[in-house]
Amino acid sequence: MKKNFILLFILLSVYSYGFADIQTFRQNVIQSQAFKGQVESIILPDPINSIKREIVVINSQGQKMSFVLTSGIGVYGPAWEVLSLKKIKPGNKVLVEYTTTKKDDFNRAISIMIMAN
Repeated sequence: MKKNFILLFILLSVYSYGFADIQTFRQNVIQSQAFKGQVESIILPDPINSIKREIVVINSQGQKMSFVLTSGIGVYGPAWEVLSLKKIKPGNKVLVEYTTTKKDDFNRAISIMIMAN
């Protein structure tokens, strides 16, 4: 019984150390930002020419940003209802939560909320 307890304690200690390291890694790598504006265009993917699916958004100051859209992105309506990417149209006011990748230095959308006009 004592051996089992010691083995369990060692196992949990190693597991908790590994879990703490993952949390630190995520905090250093994943830092999200937000950008609010109006959808200018949606660029469809073209794998032959290495063009990714993107959305271009312009804020009220005229700053334009493009965001790469990947699978697993969350799209929400004004009442937080889950929508598909097909519901986003040019002219919609949106709030984009995104991260900037360190490897390729592009903006990857995490979630998009379509705001009420």
